[in-house]
Amino acid sequence: MTLRIRTLLVVLLAASCGLPAAAQEIKIGLAGPMTGPLAFLGQHMKWAGDLAVDEINQKGGVLGRKLAFLVQDSACRPADAVAAAERLLSQDKVDAMLGDVCSGATIALMPVLEKAQRPLIVTVSTHPDITLRAGAGGNKWVFRTVPDDAMIAAVVAKQLKGVKNLAIVAEDTDYGRGAVKLLKERLPADVKIVSEDYFKQTETDFLPVLTRIRASKPDAVGTYVLDQAALNLMKQYLQFGMAMPLVGRPPLGSGVVAPVVASGKFDGSWTVYPYYDKYASPQNEAFTKPFIERHKQGPHYAAYGVYEGIKVLADAIGRAGTTDPNAVRDALEKTNYAGILGPIRFNANNQTIANLMLLQIEKSAVVVKELVPAQ
Repeated sequence: MTLRIRTLLVVLLAASCGLPAAAQEIKIGLAGPMTGPLAFLGQHMKWAGDLAVDEINQKGGVLGRKLAFLVQDSACRPADAVAAAERLLSQDKVDAMLGDVCSGATIALMPVLEKAQRPLIVTVSTHPDITLRAGAGGNKWVFRTVPDDAMIAAVVAKQLKGVKNLAIVAEDTDYGRGAVKLLKERLPADVKIVSEDYFKQTETDFLPVLTRIRASKPDAVGTYVLDQAALNLMKQYLQFGMAMPLVGRPPLGSGVVAPVVASGKFDGSWTVYPYYDKYASPQNEAFTKPFIERHKQGPHYAAYGVYEGIKVLADAIGRAGTTDPNAVRDALEKTNYAGILGPIRFNANNQTIANLMLLQIEKSAVVVKELVPAQ
C-alpha cells in the first residue's frame, strides 16, 4: 500500500469516526436575546462575536484551528435560555458558551453548563448570585468577565454623597430589584429614600410612576432600567417637566437614549457603567474602529462584553493547548488577560475585579469622568 493511500485512509477513518482533525472548528456558542424587546442587544452581541472570531481567525485561529461563533435565541427568558443552551450543546456541539443579558436567564444557564461540563463565560449579566454560585460557590464551570451589581452598588453609593432625598425607579426583574436592594444596603446614612417604584419590562406608560416621583420632591432619581424602557421613561420625564438628575445605573451611554441626552435636559445626570464605547484609549479604539466600520454605529456594552469574553476564552484555549473542557476550565482559572479596561483575572469565585466607568452628561454629551476600580 502506498504512503498516499495510507494517508487517505487515515483521514477518511478519522472523519467517519468523528475524531478531531486539525481543521475542525472550535465552536463557541451564545445564548442571547435575538427577539423581543432586547433584540437590539442580541444583535450587538452577535456583531461583536463575529468581529472577535474574524480577528482571531485572520491571525491563524487557535491551536491551528478556526473559531466558529454560533448563536441561539433566548429572548432573555430563563426557559428559552435553557432551550437555547441545550440546542447549542446537543446539536451544534459547542466547546464553550457565553450568555446571557438578563441575569435570570444567565442563572438558568449555569446548571445546564455544569451538567454538560462546558465553560460558560458571563459577559453582560451583573446579578451577584452568579458570583456567589460560581467557582468556590459550587459551579466551577462559570466565569464572569464584568463586575457584579454589588461592586457597582458600592461605587454608586459613594457617588451619592451629598444627596439627601432619593427616589428610585427600577424594572421589576432580578436585575432591577437586586441592584436596588444592594444599593439600599450601602447608602450613606443621611440619604433618605422618598419613593420606590418598579415596573414590568414591557411597560410603556410611566406617568403614574412619574407622578409619585414628582410628589416626593427628590434631589435625584436612582434609575435601574435597560435601554428601551429608559428611552420611554426619559421622554415622558421631559414631557412631565421634571428636571432632577437621573443617577445610579441609567444607560446614558446607549445609542438608544442618545436623542434625549442630546436635548440638554439631562445635564448633570450620571451613571456607573461597565463600559462606554467613546472611552479614549488605544485598546478601546482597536475594538470600536472596526466595529463602527462594519455597522456604522458604536458598540453597546453588551457587544464589548462578548468581544472581551471570546478573546479571554481563546486565550485560555491557547494556553491549555487543547479544547478538552477540563483543561480549558483550569486555564481560565489562571487567566491574566490584558483587557480593554485593564487586566482580567478571576478570584476564587471566578469573578473578575475590573474597572468601572463613571459617566456624566455635560453640555448634552456623555463624558467619561473617570475609571473607578470595582470593589
